[in-house]
Amino acid sequence: MWQTPTRRGVLEGVAVGGLVPVAATGTAAARTTMQDAPIDVTIQETNSPVETGAVLEVTATVEYGGSGSLSTDAVLVVGHDPTVVDTQSIQVGAGATATVELTFETAIVDNDQEFPIWVVVDGAADRTNVLVYADAPPVAIDIYRTNDPLATGEVLEVTARLETEGDVSTTETVELIVGHNPTTVDSATVSVPSTGGRLVTLEFETALVANTQEFPARVVGSSDSAERTVRVIGTNDDPVETNVTFTSCTRAEVSGTFGDGDNVAASTGFYDDAGGEPIYGNTIIEDWIEIGAHVDAPFAGTIVFEIGDERDVSATPDGARVEVPDYGELGTVLTGITLPPDYPTATISHSNPQAQSCLEEIRSRAGDGGEGTLSVSISGTNAPVNAGDLLEVTAVVENTGGGSASGTVALVVGHDPQQVDSTSVSLESGASTTVSLGYTTYPAAQTTEFPVRVETPDDSAVRSVTVYGTES
Repeated sequence: MWQTPTRRGVLEGVAVGGLVPVAATGTAAARTTMQDAPIDVTIQETNSPVETGAVLEVTATVEYGGSGSLSTDAVLVVGHDPTVVDTQSIQVGAGATATVELTFETAIVDNDQEFPIWVVVDGAADRTNVLVYADAPPVAIDIYRTNDPLATGEVLEVTARLETEGDVSTTETVELIVGHNPTTVDSATVSVPSTGGRLVTLEFETALVANTQEFPARVVGSSDSAERTVRVIGTNDDPVETNVTFTSCTRAEVSGTFGDGDNVAASTGFYDDAGGEPIYGNTIIEDWIEIGAHVDAPFAGTIVFEIGDERDVSATPDGARVEVPDYGELGTVLTGITLPPDYPTATISHSNPQAQSCLEEIRSRAGDGGEGTLSVSISGTNAPVNAGDLLEVTAVVENTGGGSASGTVALVVGHDPQQVDSTSVSLESGASTTVSLGYTTYPAAQTTEFPVRVETPDDSAVRSVTVYGTES
């Protein structure tokens, strides 16, 4: 490799005085130094691996522990048969350290080559190994996200991240292969930069099928591949729908099916107290849940966003709960929900229709300062229940006003609203309590779904429940 008439004896020539091994450096190289020379050489970094014919770059530091200043040459030596390929003049003051950049244009080779290099200064040296690729460098492939689950007949999108090894850019062709009987359905040829990698999206129009199917989707390149199982909802099954419901000023429910990498986020509006005057602030998608990171993917269920004490994401029996911090001293309102398609642009997909009135209520409360306000949110039910059984509803009542507050908390049920239970509460400003309300359901023959609402004099919260009929 790198044949040259002068390669023999070169390292011996630059190492006159004899080389003595010392401890290995951070580059895992064998460092040597002249016994009588107060010089320490350290290879700090290289741009290895590089492609054949590319320039190898080596950065080293030279520390001089002698008196006076040192003017000499730093020499780059490469290969199993050591060869001098670059020399740079350096000057180092007493007790100082100098940095030197050395380069070498690698030869054209047919096979990948790994070989040693040295940086030598007046007999002191540091060594490491470098790698030269004969062909384009390997490209690592990782599936970044997919848009599954999706309805049958829709276009499946698979986005992969491509990254090269080392400081080398290249061109890579990738294919999307789907199915248990693997079939290539899309391909793309893209440039991959030396740093940072790039994303590439491949597509496949799914066939119309009656039953829901799961199958592998693979992104395959020249040296690597990645695979993920995707889900297509058949025509006989429920369609993929996402429902967003704002049950109160401080709570929202998002029901649907989401794939790995999908993000669902909440935005808020709030008021702080600025010397007795309310001042408005907001957050945009600062509180979110990522499917595959916070909960397992794919995810099907209900995500509850609720104003609480601190930011938190947790799994629940019905799905997941995202606790949104109470950003405002005077109060915070959930103003909108962002679904996965709008997340990259921080766009609100569904606005809270109550947001303006909720914020106006907070602002008006700030002016009187002495009145309490009983806010309410439903924290749980035991639905679904069988007809004739007791339906239980649990709610959190909080005094969000500036003074103490007392009032009745009522449970109202049905499409033709009817109060079926109530209790009284009395709370100081900022305090909260949990109440349990309930009633014995009517023994109806058919399964029914209807709203239940918990009301205070100042607020209300609603949730839909299901009661199984006696003939169901």
